[in-house]
Amino acid sequence: MAQIGNYLYLPKLQTHKIPYGEHAKNTIFERQLSTLPEEVIFCKKCVVSNQRPRIVLDNEGVCGACRWAEEKQQIVDWDLKQKNFNALLDKHRSKDGRFDVIVPCSGGKDSGTIAHKLKYEYGMNPLSVTWSPLLYTEIGFQNIQNMINSGISSHLFTPNRMVQRKIAKLGLVLIGNHFEAFGRGQVSYAFHVALDLGVKLVMFGENGELEYGGSLKNKDLPGQPIGDWVDLYHKGARTDEMVKFGVENGYLHKEEQHDPCLKYFAPPEAEKLTKAGIEFHWFGYYHKWIPQENFYYVSEHYGFRTNPEGHSEGTYNKYASLDDFTDPIHYYFSLIKFGLGRATSDAAHEIRENHLTREEGVALVHQYDHIFPDKYFTEFLNYMDMTEEEFWDVVNAYREKRPNLWKKENGKWILKQRVA
Repeated sequence: MAQIGNYLYLPKLQTHKIPYGEHAKNTIFERQLSTLPEEVIFCKKCVVSNQRPRIVLDNEGVCGACRWAEEKQQIVDWDLKQKNFNALLDKHRSKDGRFDVIVPCSGGKDSGTIAHKLKYEYGMNPLSVTWSPLLYTEIGFQNIQNMINSGISSHLFTPNRMVQRKIAKLGLVLIGNHFEAFGRGQVSYAFHVALDLGVKLVMFGENGELEYGGSLKNKDLPGQPIGDWVDLYHKGARTDEMVKFGVENGYLHKEEQHDPCLKYFAPPEAEKLTKAGIEFHWFGYYHKWIPQENFYYVSEHYGFRTNPEGHSEGTYNKYASLDDFTDPIHYYFSLIKFGLGRATSDAAHEIRENHLTREEGVALVHQYDHIFPDKYFTEFLNYMDMTEEEFWDVVNAYREKRPNLWKKENGKWILKQRVA
């Protein structure tokens, strides 16, 4: 993740003052926080807590993701799942050489594994579809090029950069997640491409709610119902209502609300997808999902490279979320909003996969989770067109929303409870 340098042209987004801190303090768009319990309880097996939205802890104090990890090892009939997967692919397999499966692909280890396996192990004709990162890293760009060079056809869409930056700013202020400008597009755009090309199968990676802790409502389904996307993927806030707020409060110009790229920040209408026969499936529904194994696979098959700077900021991990210079701020806001940072996320699933003991995971969380990612903070502020003071106004607005997590002593914010 080399230095961005001074060549990047980032024009001003706003020429007027916007009260970001006040908008963050009064936001109605982050609809998860009000549903979280007051008492903080950590899972007995991993390092995640009940502050992760929608997570379920059973009467033994174990989270749903840990229980699912046990089921994957002991109960799930993976041979039957494999047969069902083969039948699914045979149903959609192209007989005339056209693309027959869309793979939303950031260029990381997981989506790269899926695209490569679909082509070379299952004989499909995948098209990887990428929604542009906000600020490319060199290593992220190299990794997706290496995937493409292995023989995977690729489609990259870059929305209007000015609009994308403003959506990022709205996400940061109204939801505490600037990555809405990436996540919404990466989830939605693939289905627009599927409609345009007549491809009936869209293959995502894993059910994140199940694998990492969240709602169990779709545990036994092979894909995510579109009706659940807003709540499970976008904090309960639709793109159009955020844009409306943005126009009314000076984030977006009136004419920008009609920019054609905006339609791709939201999925096509469910009726259109149903009528076209387009199906959403998780690769992880049919295969035991182990992110570390995906890393080994892409390293072997097309030279996927790790972070050349060593571990990523805020964690000990060196091979996940390498595509975007702004990634670390996304994880930092998870710490602010939920008390769960990047090291917690990484350690939790590695404990479930028996790659770490809980004691090792706790130590790593204590060592890395709280670290502020300052290496590219100046570049992040330039991208967001915000001052440092404005940024911290937003951060502190979200801290104030979580008095069960944060307290202020001698002018310094302190996280009240840490995993032990």
